[in-house]
Amino acid sequence: MPAAVVIVEAPSGKITFINSRGQEMAERYFGRSTPSELRDLHDVYESSNFESLHPDGRPYEIEEWPLMRSIRDGDEVREEEIVHLLTDGSRFKVRCDSSPIYDDEGRIAAGVLVMHNVTERKRAEQEIETRTHQQAVVAELGLQALAEQTNLQALMDEAVACIARILDVEYSEIVELLPGGEKLLIRAGVGWEEGIVGNTTVSAGFGSQGGYALLSEEPVLVEDLSTETRFDPPPLLLEHGAVSGMSVVIYGQEEPFGVLCADTTSHRTFTEDDVNFLQAVANVLATAIERKEAQERLVEVRELERSRIARDLHDDALQDLSNALVDAQLLRHSISAEGPEAVRRAERLLRALDRIGPRLHGAIYDLRLEAEQDRPFSELLESLVELQRTISTECEVSLEMQGERLSSPLGKTGGELLRIVREALINARRHSGAHNVWVRVWSFEEKLCAEVENDGQGFDPTQEEPSATTRGGMGVKGMRERARALGAELKIESEPGQGTKVLFELALTKEPEEETDEEEVRILLVDDHASIREALASTFEGEGFEIVGQAGSLAEARRMLEEAQQEIDVAVVDLGLPDGYGADLSEELREKNPQAQALVLSASLDHANTARAVEQGAAGVLNKTAHLDEVVEAVRRLRAGETLMPLEEVVGLLRYAGRAREHEYEARQALEKLTSREIDVLQALAEGLASEGIAERLQISVSTQRNHVSSILLKLGVHSQLQALVFAVRHGVVEIR
Repeated sequence: MPAAVVIVEAPSGKITFINSRGQEMAERYFGRSTPSELRDLHDVYESSNFESLHPDGRPYEIEEWPLMRSIRDGDEVREEEIVHLLTDGSRFKVRCDSSPIYDDEGRIAAGVLVMHNVTERKRAEQEIETRTHQQAVVAELGLQALAEQTNLQALMDEAVACIARILDVEYSEIVELLPGGEKLLIRAGVGWEEGIVGNTTVSAGFGSQGGYALLSEEPVLVEDLSTETRFDPPPLLLEHGAVSGMSVVIYGQEEPFGVLCADTTSHRTFTEDDVNFLQAVANVLATAIERKEAQERLVEVRELERSRIARDLHDDALQDLSNALVDAQLLRHSISAEGPEAVRRAERLLRALDRIGPRLHGAIYDLRLEAEQDRPFSELLESLVELQRTISTECEVSLEMQGERLSSPLGKTGGELLRIVREALINARRHSGAHNVWVRVWSFEEKLCAEVENDGQGFDPTQEEPSATTRGGMGVKGMRERARALGAELKIESEPGQGTKVLFELALTKEPEEETDEEEVRILLVDDHASIREALASTFEGEGFEIVGQAGSLAEARRMLEEAQQEIDVAVVDLGLPDGYGADLSEELREKNPQAQALVLSASLDHANTARAVEQGAAGVLNKTAHLDEVVEAVRRLRAGETLMPLEEVVGLLRYAGRAREHEYEARQALEKLTSREIDVLQALAEGLASEGIAERLQISVSTQRNHVSSILLKLGVHSQLQALVFAVRHGVVEIR
């Protein structure tokens, strides 16, 4: 679009020239368009029907206008933006370039203003930026939804928090359709009074905005709840002052799960992009919900299938086997007269049936083990050993147990240990030729130990893998994998002719009642995502830690440190805070509490960020993808005086940070050598202008422009315009527009 050009006389401010584009803008915004109607700048300012504002909202006085500064002070103004606020509340933005015009004696004779209306461009840029941000949020939520272990409630909490922030609304909520279809439960939400989320229901059908969305099966937009006629506005929304809102359906595979809503207390016309964003988040939630339900259905189906198989084996296969044993015994007696060969065949049949019975019992034990993990571990172990005794007629199996913990259920940990013990017993029975097998299990000082020893033929441990198939195929490998999954240690000791011993050792978590004497840990959480803070707080409090404060910004955290009535032991801090770098809090934390430590928990942990955080004094660094149990364990280790990083790694990071700081200092020294004109050239390069365009903008010759570029390359120590541009952008001297 062509620019408006205005020339005024100095020092009077009289308008001596205005081009056609300038006259169009004057007609549209000033109500006049001819030079006779536009006499001078003061007249235009006094009679204008708008207010001039800086981009940050401060009013523009006439003395600050770019053209006025040019004819008064000789200022050369480049790309200055002015926002004009019209009486009807609308705004338009202009970008101004202004220069003085000198006479032959060097005095300012006039000024020229080139003005572009950038309202639509800025609006388009803002829309693109908003959509890009929305897409990034949807992508991030999508990754969380597809995680292996998705916490559905945490995902819902994060989703409503993102919606409230991105759409700039006071309320956002997920309402779940309850069985029967008459009520909607507020499952997650932000902005609501405490106690509403998770406990409050609203009417479905025409009794609420969410209910109407479910009926219509399409997005519902409301500009004014007080005049709404399609459905009855819920009293809850009216009580909270909601005026405008929108709702979209969270679809399910067979029926909708519920509705995702956004509501605001100010009058708002939501755009199509707003609706698309809300629906995209709803679709992510639908995927996560469907995935979670599918996993639960699969677990349920598996358990039912295991129970059915165990029942069928027990009720049918074992019964048939018992009958077959009886028949085989009768057959052996009846065919004894037929000769020795017939008797031998009958005895082989009996031995085969004898072997099948215990193995079926073993299969039934395995199938039932998953469902019986809430039984005392000692009972399950006794059942296992008794089963192996019935199977193994060639060797004696003895059992020793010691420790109070064994009389309690050990859940999945106990189940995996039982499978390891069973595998060791099977290997001993099948392949060792042992006469005796000893099973010893004991617990002490929060450790669980197990030992399976036999007096068989033994083997050379150095040849364990090549001959694994002779000792039960995948048995040894399976035991090692199970132990590794539990975080336990498994050792196998053996010598030819000296038997074999399998040793298992696992650290158990402390019982809650035994933690009464544990030192209290006071934690400060600093993260701009409320849902992450709440998840961390819930986890820490569940472990008996005390949360002394939660901050969403660096400024808020600093204020909490100043106002804290009690000491803080550990601060769990995000790096990317809205108002600064999170690790900067480390020094202030130690000044307030000399024994306190900072644990960084961030999603942006490249080598440079990690090094900077350690240099600032962080005691440990974890990625936000770490499981919450890992974060709790890290805090425990810090309070126990342990280090989270090897010394050599810390030294390497500090060296890296030192080198990075030196490079930054050298870069700043080089940048300080640039003149303002050279920075203008770099900015023009950043905007994609070629040599001729830069020369035209800066009103210099092409050869002068090239001289400027050569000087820039020399000062920055680079070899091309592209390298210079990357250097300048990286250090914030110019920006890509």
